[in-house]
Amino acid sequence: MEKVKLRIYQLTLVLSFISLALVLVNSGKQREFFYIAIYASIIGLFCEYKKITWRPFSIALPILLIGLLNLAWYMVYEYHTEGLNAYSDYLGSSKKIILASILVFYIDRFKTYITKENFQKYFLYATATGFVLATGYGLWQASEGITRVEMAINRATVSAYVYSVLSLAFVYSLYLQQNVKLYVVAGFTILLSYLLILMTGTRAAMGLYLILAIVLTLYQFRKIHLKSTMIFLAIVAGIVIVSYKPLISPKIAQTQTEIDDYQKGNDRTSLGARFSMWSIGIQNGLAHPLGQSMEERETWSRNYVKEGHPQVAAALGYINIHLHNEMIEKYSLQGIPGLAVLLFFFASMIYYAVSKKNALLLTTMLLLLLYGLTDVILLSSEALIFFMTLFALSTPFSQRNK
Repeated sequence: MEKVKLRIYQLTLVLSFISLALVLVNSGKQREFFYIAIYASIIGLFCEYKKITWRPFSIALPILLIGLLNLAWYMVYEYHTEGLNAYSDYLGSSKKIILASILVFYIDRFKTYITKENFQKYFLYATATGFVLATGYGLWQASEGITRVEMAINRATVSAYVYSVLSLAFVYSLYLQQNVKLYVVAGFTILLSYLLILMTGTRAAMGLYLILAIVLTLYQFRKIHLKSTMIFLAIVAGIVIVSYKPLISPKIAQTQTEIDDYQKGNDRTSLGARFSMWSIGIQNGLAHPLGQSMEERETWSRNYVKEGHPQVAAALGYINIHLHNEMIEKYSLQGIPGLAVLLFFFASMIYYAVSKKNALLLTTMLLLLLYGLTDVILLSSEALIFFMTLFALSTPFSQRNK
């Protein structure tokens, strides 16, 4: 029986690794392997039922709470008498998150089935495969003249978010090998990744990727090698200089123009609409502290604009989708309970990562938090599955209790 349990755990890991590697090249297959991995983990938990304990703390708990809250909100506010509401993103995300919490719990609780060295090796293979496939796909799209590289997700912003995290996961796996030649590969990976991120035209990723790459490096090594740092910065400067005019400068100019337009009362721009969405979302939360439905939010928002707030009218074009901010989106629909659970999710995950010296989980959570300031990541199917799979696969890197 012990051999069967080991094989089930190994199968779960393999399926999770494949799902992780396919995120930017085949979303359908990514989803299939994700669900099969969950089914395998459920079977594994049944086999291990005598060994299941709720202590010590597992990051599966805050993940589960997010899923349960989304499901409860949907059933209270969006499940109408005629059946499921047409807007089912929250229902879909709740199911994925709840199931993902099972995968996270299983991989975390029974990680002793695999040695630290073997797991690091397999994680390197998976992230390397995913990175090479995604980068190759992105460069091919760029060579074909696509305006913004988007890979298989078909949304450049989400692709940039996922690609940046996948890249840093690969870099982290290279760092763990403690090999000078692989450190050079890691540096090259960061530079190539940044170039591709510039091609996605996603401002948040363009601004945050290098910063988090530095955070990851410093957290992992806890010291700076001056010579290597100078070489790295020189190469980064070269990339910035070469790409400044065609890729960076237009985004800076666009940002400045959109801010100026918003200050003049024109919010019908990408950034201006976001400002309006955040403003009207906060007002929704203040007016409905215990939550409301999507329809109620839309109705209230339209009345709010009509009653003397035309400066946020652009938000109405997105009000029945989401408000491009993870926390404001939660607050506007799920009120104080939703915001409290989301804050607990971020705080507990980051605290766990720091206390367990898990650089991968910390970097991933920081990027999810920062990207969530301008978008809603946990409603995107591909991004949600990717982050949940990475959360599960990050747990074996946590410092184990002696």
